[in-house]
Amino acid sequence: MKIPVLFIDGTPGVVGDDELESFIQKRRILSFRRSGEWVRVAKDPLRGSSGKKAYDGKERRKA
Repeated sequence: MKIPVLFIDGTPGVVGDDELESFIQKRRILSFRRSGEWVRVAKDPLRGSSGKKAYDGKERRKA
């Protein structure tokens, strides 16, 4: 899947979903579009490599 992005130099583009994490780690992307909204890499919470958001609260699920 291709993901719309805004590169550091301000140019728009698209990257493959398998490339997105690498571009983020190399600090080449300012923002990207996820689930109908733009995510700002340096300001908004990002999902980890597992695709889930981190949660620091008490575990409430039953095993």
